[in-house]
Amino acid sequence: MADSEDNNNTLLMRKDIEKLTPAELDKLIFAFYKLQAADPGVPPNLNEDSYYIIAGYHGQPFRGAGYGNPAWWGGYCHHGNVLFPTWHRAYLRRLEQALNNVSGFTDVALPYWNEFKATVPAIFTSKTYTFQAGFGAQGSFNEGDTTIDNGKIKLEHNPLFSYKLQQCFYDKLARVATNKDKTSTKNIDYSKGKGYETVRCPYSGLVGPNDLEDTERYNSTIDQNKATDELNQNVKDWLTEKSETCVPGMNELYLKAAFESPNYTAFSNTTSAAKWNDDNYGRQESWNPDFAVPLEKPHNGVHLAVGGYSMPDKDPDRPSYPKSNGDMGENDTASFDPIFFFHHCFVDYIFCLWQGAHEAEQTLEIFENYPGTSSIDNQGPTAFMTADTHLNMETPLVPFKTPCEDDNTKFRYLTSTDVVNIKGKACGYDYDSPKIPTESGPVKPDTHILGTEAVEKSQLGVHKPESSAMPIVRLSGISRAERPGSLFVCLLADAGNGRKVIDIEPVFSRWHVPSCANCSNTLEVTAHSVLPRDLRIKNKDNKRLDELLPAQRLESARDLKLTMQMKILENPRTDMLKEGIKDKQQLNDLPLKADLPPEKVCKQLDPGPSIDILGGMCTSTPKTWFNRSSRVM
Repeated sequence: MADSEDNNNTLLMRKDIEKLTPAELDKLIFAFYKLQAADPGVPPNLNEDSYYIIAGYHGQPFRGAGYGNPAWWGGYCHHGNVLFPTWHRAYLRRLEQALNNVSGFTDVALPYWNEFKATVPAIFTSKTYTFQAGFGAQGSFNEGDTTIDNGKIKLEHNPLFSYKLQQCFYDKLARVATNKDKTSTKNIDYSKGKGYETVRCPYSGLVGPNDLEDTERYNSTIDQNKATDELNQNVKDWLTEKSETCVPGMNELYLKAAFESPNYTAFSNTTSAAKWNDDNYGRQESWNPDFAVPLEKPHNGVHLAVGGYSMPDKDPDRPSYPKSNGDMGENDTASFDPIFFFHHCFVDYIFCLWQGAHEAEQTLEIFENYPGTSSIDNQGPTAFMTADTHLNMETPLVPFKTPCEDDNTKFRYLTSTDVVNIKGKACGYDYDSPKIPTESGPVKPDTHILGTEAVEKSQLGVHKPESSAMPIVRLSGISRAERPGSLFVCLLADAGNGRKVIDIEPVFSRWHVPSCANCSNTLEVTAHSVLPRDLRIKNKDNKRLDELLPAQRLESARDLKLTMQMKILENPRTDMLKEGIKDKQQLNDLPLKADLPPEKVCKQLDPGPSIDILGGMCTSTPKTWFNRSSRVM
């Protein structure tokens, strides 16, 4: 299947795509062009060095039990479990090898989208590409794909802008569904035909037989001259280090994951992190620094941003994209959008950053039998994997293979152990690190935050670690079981100055989750949020939360709980929404009001929505948390 053998012993250097030389960018574009042009083949002679086949490893076109049985996941990718970082690492390396194989080069490294810059690089939004560095392989292009522009070769379709399916895939899980009010039915079919071209915010990519007409009508209303600006603004809203209210941006969460998540198991995925935070903060008076932000959380947020979900905490009058359904916003077809691989390259860089900060560049530890170590966690078993398979460092990362050590004519599947060291034989690359935004980086290990003052450890005296702690909010009981596609949970609260969004939990999901019997017990979203230290509490003289003493913070948090509410913002084109709903607004606010009639209560989608206030997350402790990696600039 997918061969992961190294072509040479030289490390490839992965760079910020905006820092590639003209020659490097020309090679990359040519390699992607050749990969997308490669014929996928037909069984049993599939072309493993074609974009269609490689993109298809992640989700659609489904295979195995998931081809026609929604109780299984028909893709190979891992989400919501401990293999999320390592499987995607192997995936990127397979793509990188294919880029070199089809282009004839040996030095094409996959660059990353530097998401610290909070904008989409122009190379992803330009429809054409003109080779700049004297690139002269005119005979290597298919007829009609190029023109000559001022003596230079111009590709009429930039392969990083989008991808056009070379063959269709049918939705074998299509079903007839009834809307929430039981007043109408709809055939839910997410098939995509040959020639379908991937789209991003603000466009919609729902082209099944019952959606195509509406999608074409909606897409025709979009001003093409403004589409790139709208995509960039939506992405910026999600990525900015600090949003306009109290919600941390995805960049801030990336860095919290890299420097503060205390172990690989909790760092690696949302399922394990939720359990870890429950274990550490389930006691009301527990104050410690081991709060885990999983790598998967900001990863999910960027998927939703590119796919068209709008960050909810901004000006309510700003543009939003209620009918946008870009491919990056759902798990089934996200990998067909070329930007997927550059996003995941940045995610892998954050993984490397965590490894360097935690001295884990050679080995990783997975907690045995912990939530997140079962194949049924979050998404259901992947193709050809049995239900409740135990996941560990030796679990095969199907479909990626490497030569056997004792016989290089035979192959075995890669494991997480193989890909821990990025400079090792199975990977063979390194990162040219971007500049990390220092204002969003971790607190200096020698410093405690006391009120609004930074105090060196030498001056700490009798102060205790809890003096820097912020209370934690636990959200639970939110069901994905009746919500096809991705969604995100908003936490709102009123500290006396008006209701504000104080956190969000992005959930990157697939279309046919409601039918997944093998993952039905893991379809409840549980999330933890550290209350923002800049939240002003009106009945405490309008002081910021971090200006209060720890006991006052906890008291304020418990008072604040009475005003807290969850909203679930989901895809507006799914089968569970009422007729006439125009935007990504939840059917019901959570928790439900006590005076609702019984028939309304019976219709709610979430069996037991709950908001709890837990102990606190310290900013730092007297111990040294980590040695800042040499990757940090």
